[in-house]
Amino acid sequence: MTSNGRGEAPDPDLLRRLREFQLRVRQSRRRVDAVVPARGPLSGRDADILARLRHHAPTLADSLEQALRDLNDHTRLSYVGPAGEAREVMRATVQMFAPDDEVRKQPWYVGIEQGGKRNPSQTERVRYAVQQRGGNKDQVKGVDELIDQLVGQIGRQTYSTGSSALHAGTIQAKVRKMIGWVFAILDEVLPE
Repeated sequence: MTSNGRGEAPDPDLLRRLREFQLRVRQSRRRVDAVVPARGPLSGRDADILARLRHHAPTLADSLEQALRDLNDHTRLSYVGPAGEAREVMRATVQMFAPDDEVRKQPWYVGIEQGGKRNPSQTERVRYAVQQRGGNKDQVKGVDELIDQLVGQIGRQTYSTGSSALHAGTIQAKVRKMIGWVFAILDEVLPE
């Protein structure tokens, strides 16, 4: 019995190409979050982190993806926007997994004074979120402050030096490195 109705066996090369095509389609469906236009594929680790973020907070994943797109737009005059957006994604994600009331219950909680109220610091939030996931808090200790310093530094450099192509490339490299650290924190905070 044949599949083409004319008494001929199906072409083995055609069947092989069909199987390869089906495999590519199945893989691309599973890895929808793994590609950021204008950058190409993310590393496997970063694609996994972005997919985990999308699972818990699709709007934050969209914001991080937008920051990556903007970072890879070589016509930009400033990269302050992508830096700030990535930082805010990190802050919101950490806060989502470290509710104020839960952080306040920790024996190490000190908090910071804000508007007449004592609130958990970002460092305390990161510590709590990492502990809840069973991670090593020392691995990410101080990275959130470093990211804040970098965002401020990037803003000052951008506005003080102007927008020459060389300057934009230097700032872009700094933002790319900073976003790598944001991914590292997200990896420690986001559940598998």
